[in-house]
Amino acid sequence: MTLPQYRAAEDLERHLGDPFDDGNPFSHQRAVALDEREEFPQPAIAMLHEWGYSRYLVPAALGGKLTSFEEAAALQRAVSRRDLTAAIALGQSFLGAAAVWLAGTPEQQGRVAETLLGGGLCGLALTEEEHGSDLLASDVAAARSGGAWKLTGRKWLINNGTRGDAWTVFARTDPAGGLNGFTLFLVERPVASLPKKRTHGIRGADISGLVLDGTPATPVGPIGSGMDLALKSLQLTRTGCAQFALGAADTALRTALDFALDRKLYGARAFDIPHAQAVLTGAFLDLSICDALALFATRALQAAPGQMSLWSAVCKYFVPTTAERAIRDVAVILGARHYLREGSHAIFQKMLRDSAVVSLFDGSTAVNLDAVAVQLQRLSTKRAASSEERENALRAICTLTEPLPALDAARFELMNAGRDDLTQGIAAARLRESIDENEALVAQLSREKRSSESFELARRHCVLSAAAACVHLFDRSRDVLDPFFGSEQGLAACLDRLLGGPARLPAEATAAMLRIHREDKAFSVVPVQLARR
Repeated sequence: MTLPQYRAAEDLERHLGDPFDDGNPFSHQRAVALDEREEFPQPAIAMLHEWGYSRYLVPAALGGKLTSFEEAAALQRAVSRRDLTAAIALGQSFLGAAAVWLAGTPEQQGRVAETLLGGGLCGLALTEEEHGSDLLASDVAAARSGGAWKLTGRKWLINNGTRGDAWTVFARTDPAGGLNGFTLFLVERPVASLPKKRTHGIRGADISGLVLDGTPATPVGPIGSGMDLALKSLQLTRTGCAQFALGAADTALRTALDFALDRKLYGARAFDIPHAQAVLTGAFLDLSICDALALFATRALQAAPGQMSLWSAVCKYFVPTTAERAIRDVAVILGARHYLREGSHAIFQKMLRDSAVVSLFDGSTAVNLDAVAVQLQRLSTKRAASSEERENALRAICTLTEPLPALDAARFELMNAGRDDLTQGIAAARLRESIDENEALVAQLSREKRSSESFELARRHCVLSAAAACVHLFDRSRDVLDPFFGSEQGLAACLDRLLGGPARLPAEATAAMLRIHREDKAFSVVPVQLARR
């Protein structure tokens, strides 16, 4: 039985059809052809808008259908497994609107909602060519002129930069800068743009920039709140980046598995070669673990937003990097074919290239690890929640049959204040010991300096968090998970994969992978029916 929050994704899957069918208007073949010509996938965007996808970018109170981020994430993954260029363009639209949803005036929210519901695109303009991720060095300046605000300067490497209709722009409002020296502004067409940049992956994406020359703008939130609001907006969207990675990895694994099951080598199927089977099964487990962590973080946006400063960074680091590695791992199954830009397996090289960019979005891998490292030292000295508070939060997040509360923008925080219910709520001895050991090592680090050791401990914390997510979902929702992941063998296989266990992967995991593939289900811990092949 499909959980209610996944019915829209299954409906979208039926509407879009099988992407492996070359005659499908939203097929892998067409995605590759557009990519080769470096064309924006406007036909796919139009097809999605026709179905009603844009409504899931807009809160229900503003005329949209966004009430559950879990539901929206499943839709995003359905698009991502077909074409990351299209998925990222729509994801960027939500990113551009997120600050307006969190802190905009009713008038601003209404205008942005009208733009998105009408099929328009939005964007977030944070970075500049001279400063990259050093946002506090940003030069784009805002000044009052005749009672109105106007922006001057350039923003660079902005998605939907030439095709967008509205952007939130990070600008300096205090010449001295500092944490309170910047504000987010809503800018709408017309705006001059820089030429599209050619990219290694997502070749058709509208990656360009904005030229602001006395451009009219309206502040989003209080003056000086730009850094605060930008970071809180990223807490919303980093979990969405996980869906980009999971969608791409699902297609890569499905393509490699198709090939292994059909290809004859040495008188048998390529799949029957033990190494090939182990590589594919390992990637399957990696995707499932990533899905568990992403599911936890996505539901926590509504159930426990005060802890998302840590969990969003954990999710954004772990899922894209693990999924990207899984894609590289299964490339060996296709051999030379994984490198070809034409033919029936060409989608693989596109997903391989496209997925690499996800780690750069919404804070790079290093930025997110740094965000985890900074907050880990608070965990080692302060436990802010009672056991009852922690259990209530975990129950709300991990009981998949329970509806989520409405998003409460006021509950987002910039720091976790020493609370991490995900890892602090673990009682299982094997995992508890590893978590305590990591926290003890963190406590020994200098509080004044970041180091390679702090980054490694942050990375380890992300791994332990993924393991904890698997445990909590199993404990509270095993009856509605896929039969394998709702079993003791499934949980043990995921924990062994993360914490180091038997080198031989269990036969039950291989059997589950083949069953899910045969039934045209998503490679996820929750059963989701894909378009039939």
